Amino acid sequence: MTTTVHPVDQVLPARQMASLGLQHMAISYLGSVAVPLMIASALKMSQADTIVLISTTLFCTGIATLLQTVGFWKFGVRLPVLQGAAFSSVGPVIAIGTNPQIGIAGICGAVIGAGIITMLIAPYVGRLRRFFPPVVIGCIVTVIGLQLLPVAYNWTGGGRGHADFGAPSFLLVAGVVLGTILVINRVGGPMMRNLAVLIGMIVGTLLAVALGMGDYSSVQESPWVTAPYPFYFGIPTFAILPIATILVVMIVQMVESMGLFVAIGDIVDKPIQEKEVVNGLRANGLASTIAGCFAAFPFIAHMENVGLVILSGVRSRWVVATSGVLMCLVALVPKAGAVIAATPSAALGGAGVAMFGVVVAAGVQTLAKVDYTSNRYNVMIVAFTIAIALVPVLAPTLFKQLPDWSQPFLHSGVVIACLVSVTLNILLNGVGKSDEAELKTVPHSL
Repeated sequence: MTTTVHPVDQVLPARQMASLGLQHMAISYLGSVAVPLMIASALKMSQADTIVLISTTLFCTGIATLLQTVGFWKFGVRLPVLQGAAFSSVGPVIAIGTNPQIGIAGICGAVIGAGIITMLIAPYVGRLRRFFPPVVIGCIVTVIGLQLLPVAYNWTGGGRGHADFGAPSFLLVAGVVLGTILVINRVGGPMMRNLAVLIGMIVGTLLAVALGMGDYSSVQESPWVTAPYPFYFGIPTFAILPIATILVVMIVQMVESMGLFVAIGDIVDKPIQEKEVVNGLRANGLASTIAGCFAAFPFIAHMENVGLVILSGVRSRWVVATSGVLMCLVALVPKAGAVIAATPSAALGGAGVAMFGVVVAAGVQTLAKVDYTSNRYNVMIVAFTIAIALVPVLAPTLFKQLPDWSQPFLHSGVVIACLVSVTLNILLNGVGKSDEAELKTVPHSL
């Protein structure tokens, strides 16, 4: 008797794994280095220490991705989830690090302590999986895409704050990337369609360089080799207040991660249950604990790669695991990472518009299967959730005067989508009664 292997668990030929893994890494690289760059700048680190911080963050990003995709024992959600340092941790980390009595050693201790506590409480948080029926999942996926689109628009215009933002040359490059992706999906073979985003970015980068874009000076300045190792900045120190601060951030991330895990499981047609959610949250905690040893930061799933999974149609977790291995290797060779970082933002913008747009389409596809005819409450759940969850994107200062303790929960549209949709579904429908008919397992691909 033959056993069919689910697409998520398929191991592809080595050449495909390498090229598809590179595509995932190229998309997520800039997001991965943004967090250590912002923190290093705020803490006024030297160039040498900044390079080390970037390398250790990239190395831990690869480790965290392998923990989630490959997994071991009771760790890892085992889905095509690429991890990255959480942007929500930037403010608290800077606040801890700029305190002269704490410093970066205190940051490391806080991340380690909060990571250990996260592993311990994961089973309790994982019990909330039953509060994520189809109407909630659809809201979360839709908000993920809508929240990411402004990022793509900023890339398309040349980068936030660029003096010539929105210049026709930037729009041309982004348009060529989009056009290339469309053409390849229309006339290309299966392998080319899988790599459409990477090919589009390469074409856009060549055009951008021909138009005088791209700054590759950092490639010359970057060293060839570096070796991340634990406790580079000294032995971690532990204090209750810094640990509690990072723990609040990680609890917020647990809510967001749970929504992302459930949503990604739905997208790749491998719905996950409480056990898988708990394993994924444990892996987040372990990855953050390891990161604290290497002077890196709390980790969470990178939403950018959700769109790539949909657009490429490749759902294998082993492809994303390969990108984790590549991230570890790039961390050892900063010059190679500098080449990727120098990709003109307009080329990324075209790819971003395509990827994040299909995430929105996947959310709409899920919401289209929800029962609105016999259950009028579902309309209210979807309407209220999306309207409130987009506040951080469309009116980012609206919640600024609310209490400080609430701010970590209000910076992310995905967190708000989880909280609002779950709460409304419980109040209006009751637990597990939002949609009696389960969604059909139809691949979320275009």
